Formats: sequence, C-alpha cells, structure tokens
Amino acid sequence: MNNQSRRSFIKQSALGGMTLALTSTLSSFSWNADEQPLVFFDGFTNIGPKRGKHPAERWSLKHLVDEMDHCSISGALVASVLSVTYDPMYSNLDLSSRLKPYPHLFAIWNLMPANTDEFPTPQELGVLLQEHDVRAVTVHPTGNNWDWKTPEAIELFRWLTENRVLTIVRPEEFGGLGGVKELLNTYKELPVLLIGVYWSFQRTILPMLSAFKNLHISFENFQINEGLESLYRDGFIDQLVFVSNAPTMSAGAHRTYVDYADIPREAREKIAGGNLSRLLQGLRPPVARENSDEDNLMRAIRHGKPVPAPIVDMHMHILHEGLNGTGWHYRMYHGGPSGVFKLIKRLGYVGGGIMSWNGVVSVDSASGNVTATEALDVAPEGYWGLANFDPAHYSQEELAKMIPEVYKDKRFIGMKPYLHYGIPYHDPSYDVWWKYGNEHQLYGLLHSTRPDLQEVETLAPKYPNVRWVIAHAGSNFKMADMAIAAMKKYPNIYAEITLTPVQLGIIEHLVEGAGEDRIMYGSDLPMRDPRQQLGWVVFSRLPLEVKKKVLGENALHVIRPSLDSMPVYNIPEIFRKYRKK
Repeated sequence: MNNQSRRSFIKQSALGGMTLALTSTLSSFSWNADEQPLVFFDGFTNIGPKRGKHPAERWSLKHLVDEMDHCSISGALVASVLSVTYDPMYSNLDLSSRLKPYPHLFAIWNLMPANTDEFPTPQELGVLLQEHDVRAVTVHPTGNNWDWKTPEAIELFRWLTENRVLTIVRPEEFGGLGGVKELLNTYKELPVLLIGVYWSFQRTILPMLSAFKNLHISFENFQINEGLESLYRDGFIDQLVFVSNAPTMSAGAHRTYVDYADIPREAREKIAGGNLSRLLQGLRPPVARENSDEDNLMRAIRHGKPVPAPIVDMHMHILHEGLNGTGWHYRMYHGGPSGVFKLIKRLGYVGGGIMSWNGVVSVDSASGNVTATEALDVAPEGYWGLANFDPAHYSQEELAKMIPEVYKDKRFIGMKPYLHYGIPYHDPSYDVWWKYGNEHQLYGLLHSTRPDLQEVETLAPKYPNVRWVIAHAGSNFKMADMAIAAMKKYPNIYAEITLTPVQLGIIEHLVEGAGEDRIMYGSDLPMRDPRQQLGWVVFSRLPLEVKKKVLGENALHVIRPSLDSMPVYNIPEIFRKYRKK
C-alpha cells in the first residue's frame, strides 16, 4: 500500500465516525476573528530583585511597564519580591508608593499574622488597605515561615473572608494542593486565586474547581492543551483569571492563549479581565491600552487571526487517536491527530516534525514509531517524522535491523532519543543509530540527559552530517548560555526554544548570542498547548523578519539535506522550491 492509499485508508477507518465527536470543541462556537481586541487585566505580576538572577533576566518595574505596553495589557496587579524577602509591611507600603504614578497598576500586599511584632492586626490592616486602595493580597506561610492554623492566623483569614478580599496563593506555600484544599474547606467564602498551577496538576485541580466555587486559577504555568475550550465546556469559565507573571514571563505568550481561545467572546472577556474585576469589587484599568507600533504578527494574534507567516514546529508529539491522556501525570485533551491538526491549522502552521509520546516518555520506542507513522498517514501537507530507538531495550544487532527498516519510510528524517532510556547519547550503544543518521544526513533532536550539553558537543564533531538540535534551549538563561556556547563551537548545532517558563527576553538572548539563523520554534504539543509557545515568539522584541525566521524559515537549515529524498507532500510548501528533483 503506498503512502497516499494508506493515508486514505487510515482516514476512513481509524478516524471515521470519531472525528466530529473529538473535535467538536474547536468547531461549535461562533468564533469571529474580526472582533475588536480584548482588554486584558493581569491578575499577578511580580517585580523586585531576586537571588541568583541571570544578568539578562527581567525584574524591574520598568521592565513590567514596558512589557505591558508592548503586549497591549491594560492593567495589572503587582506584587513585590521584597514583600517576601524583606519586611512585609515596609515593602507593601513602598510598593504602593512606587505604583502611584501608574494609574493602571494596583498593589498586591503580602500579609502575615500579627503575633511577632512585625505586622498590624487585621483591624489596623483594614484601615491601611482602604487608605491605599489595596484589593488583593498574598500570603506566604512557608516562604515567611508561619503557621496558618494558629489563632492569630485564623483571625487574619476570617477577616479576609468577611471582607471578601481576593487572596492569591501558591500550592507550595500550603504544602501542595492538599493544603490548598484544606484552606478552601476551612474558609469556604474566601475568594482564592491559585497561581503557579502546572499542566501536570490537571487530574487534581479539575475536581477542585468543581468542588470549590471560591477557587480561581491562572494558566501562566497551567498550559494545558485546548485548556480554555475544555474548561469552558465543563462550566469553569467564571473561575479563570488571566495571569502573566511578568516581567519574569512573557505577557504576550499568555494573552495568545486567550486571544485564540475558541469560545464565545463573552467568555474570553471574562478570562481576560472581567472575572478579576468582579473579584476586586469592580476595580478595573482606567483605559484600554494598545501598542500602536505592533507588527502584523502581533496584530494578527490580538485579532484572533492566523499568524501571517509560515509556522514550522520542530517539536511535536502525538497520541493515538481518541486519547486525552498518556498515563503518569500527563493529561492532554484532544492529543490525537484530529485534535492537534485542527488546532494548529487555525494558528497558521504549515508543517513540522512529529514524534510519538509513547515512544519517548513511555519508552516503548518500537510502538512509538508505529504511532508516528499512523499520524503521518492522516497529517496535512508539510509534516515529517522523527523515529525512536532505545539501546536499553534492544541489542545492537536488533537496532541494526530496526533502524533502516523504519527509515525506509522516507517521511522519517529525524532522530529522537530520550533521557528516559537511561543512557547518555554519546554512549557507544547509540553509535549504530548516529552512524546511520550521519550516512543518510538525518537530524537529531536532543533533550539532554545531563545538566550540561556534553552529549551534543561530543556528537557534533563526530557526526558532522547530522544537524543536532538542542531541545528546550529556552528553558532558562543558564541553558540558553550553554546552547549559545555549543552553537559557537560547531556549525551543525541548532537550538529549539520550547518550555513552560516562557521567560521574557530569552529568545532575544538566544538570537543575539547564536545568530538569527540558528534558533527555531517548537511547542512540545500536546503536553503544552502550542499557543503560549507561539505567542512567546510573536511578542518578543525581535525584528519582524527575524521572528519569521525563528517561527518557520530557520527549519530549512535542518531539513534541507533531506528534501530530495522526502515525499513532496511532507515538505512544507515554503521549502519545496529548494528541492533539486
């Protein structure tokens, strides 16, 4: 059976009758891309000096204001790092004073019980909150080392509950989600905004949203695939609050999640700022703020239109059709081919590299190659495959037979080992794969097994015909610096950006250090929703033409040696002109 016949067969059999049910979330709403942009009111930003800060990391009030102006964020609640790391009340008052020149910024105060001669009583605190018009607070019982169950703490929480003061908390401050549940059970009328919730918390946090209507969550780290669509469907829309954690994180990344949400306009308005204003008893930004100097990519996202530049995703996983999760602690709503391809088409994707999930994280490498093959059979034009081979489960003789058999399918041009295989990539047991890749000019996507990049720096000179792509090079500034150093040493090393932290300024840092032709977009979908990763690039400060390179054009440098052997169907249309035959 040839590729075209196989593709047709799979579409009719594996997807037939299932597609409408699986993709209804992204097709059942009246989503109008020509609507006016949303007005965003940010529920948590955080400024101030940090321990161990990288020199390029953003941290100041100026950084915050600049990011808000750049990303058209109309207002924000602002916390101070110093209110935790220095005297809370002194730092609270200092923060309010510093925000006075900015009518669209509103202070978040950090509170403590009044039993150590460091903090006022709840009654005295109430006068100060009213005097400075503070309507949101945080508490850090772990960070500031106090017991939230003492009589003095109970008095504080009762006062906050009686006055309906929005209280912003993190799971780790209460020993995890179990402690947060106890807080919510104890103070059932206290409006709580839980920030710092990760995508891996889904199976615990979703029942909590149902059980506690006073619980509200943000999604700066809760980057779940089709998250806003599924949360709207399940009736949680009044419990969602836009939070960016700027200037540490990219505000543009997080607004993109909302701008592209395929839910009714009214629901998107609630998430963007309406729910927060309600929780703050009517407080809202004085005016809508828009960046008049935005480029056409930023403008497209704010209007909910596909990005007018080709997007090539270098880091895409896929599940079996019909699955919404993968075991362990991973839930990935609509993570199979029909859901993934429908979503990314709306964003402006033209292609990318597909690999399985079960072949890497589940270390079922042989079955993973079948999963990727089946996804390619139903994929739109422009998508190719990355194969998995695990030297821990298969002998060298078995690998020598398996590797060429998989790559007979010329849609596979990439190599994707994984750290869960438990063997460093520069171990000799991988050589049979790398030698084949070097001979056939494949490329490798490496999620390092080590805290350094010794593996890729060892492999790059040994196998010069392979383009080695560092996965997650944008995870933090330390990793970015290591990736820059590796790329400066070897011309066949490249970097892909994706990871949950979406740190502000790190993409610019990578481009400045390694050059505008070496950095590529990746999303890691559907573990994370691709929209935040996309917005991270689009709302960067890179020049427009460089953004286009990162989003799609730079992928050519990695896949170009394979263009002549790949089926034309699997080559992104923008690259087909480089094919020699």
